[in-house]
Amino acid sequence: MPKSALLPLVGLGGAAGLGGGAYLLHKNSQPSPIEKPSIPEKKTIQDKLQKEGFQILNSSEGQHWGTLKDAYNSAKSEESKVFAVINSNIDENKLKDLCKSALEKDEEDASYSKAKRWCVVPVTVTVSDYLSKLGRRALSTASSGETDKDQWEKLAAKYESAPDKIASVTSLGADNNKWSTLRQKCGELGAKKNYEDNFDTNLASSKVWCSV
Repeated sequence: MPKSALLPLVGLGGAAGLGGGAYLLHKNSQPSPIEKPSIPEKKTIQDKLQKEGFQILNSSEGQHWGTLKDAYNSAKSEESKVFAVINSNIDENKLKDLCKSALEKDEEDASYSKAKRWCVVPVTVTVSDYLSKLGRRALSTASSGETDKDQWEKLAAKYESAPDKIASVTSLGADNNKWSTLRQKCGELGAKKNYEDNFDTNLASSKVWCSV
């Protein structure tokens, strides 16, 4: 083939190369898509309570709702305890509505302590399955026998000099009875329920002095 015939082909090849390079340059110069920042999942009061080991009360558990409704009506005029101060008593359905609204709020909302009081399956301070979720075991508070005596004695030996004592228990008395006195006080403390006053304080004391 004459050289003159190759020139157009060379030109075409060069043009094709330039065109391909331009295409790649154009493609590579496209801005990367902007990633939208991830939005943290909202944590609710219900989430927080469940994480702490509480069981949310469902609408069909009539016995518990009845107990809580009666306790709620007894405290209805105390702003720090109820969702809203009222003059008349509420029924179970109203309490369920109040709980539904509170449980859906952000976990840091001020309704948290009230939801813990009125919207979960009632528990005592030392109920065994609740403490186990916190990694603790409640010591035996049976008034007869010496179950867990070694653990009680170790705790009693530290009690007198400790700053964080059980409320209203400043001393455990005579040395030889300190462990049994502590056991008795823990039995009284452990019977306190979450819808009664000072549950958090009682729970904290129970974790320190009544469980291992």
